[in-house]
Amino acid sequence: MLNRASIHEVKSKQISKAHGYLVIAMRLYPRFLPKDLVDEYLHSLSPQADLFGRYREYKKKLKQQDVAFKMAQYEREFELSGKGLEDLERLAGISLDQNVHLICQCERSECCHVDLMLLIAEKRFGARIGKLPHEYAEFRERLSPLRRGGGALV
Repeated sequence: MLNRASIHEVKSKQISKAHGYLVIAMRLYPRFLPKDLVDEYLHSLSPQADLFGRYREYKKKLKQQDVAFKMAQYEREFELSGKGLEDLERLAGISLDQNVHLICQCERSECCHVDLMLLIAEKRFGARIGKLPHEYAEFRERLSPLRRGGGALV
């Protein structure tokens, strides 16, 4: 199954390699996280630079993660590159045999780009995914025309 986890969960050892394959899915590798705690770091699974930049500005001003996520328009604008889709498909394949945890700085209850990737993996690659904390109705609507083997999410 494909799941989501937070940096906090890895650092506090609530999630470890004993729980499955651990993949950092952020723009930059997180400071102070020893590399031996995870299996892989994939920059290709991070949000686009401009989208992430807008989100950070809103979060800095508003101090509210979910509001910043919505104001940055993640559901409308998030997409993966061709390389990102290849990596996500590979991880969806791994998740058939073991749990795969995509890791971000966001806490599990917060809106996160990882949830959007889980929805892509479910729709596009038939992956089983963990329970999501939010509905993401606008993003689900964007996914409706996707079929296995199609182009990048745009």
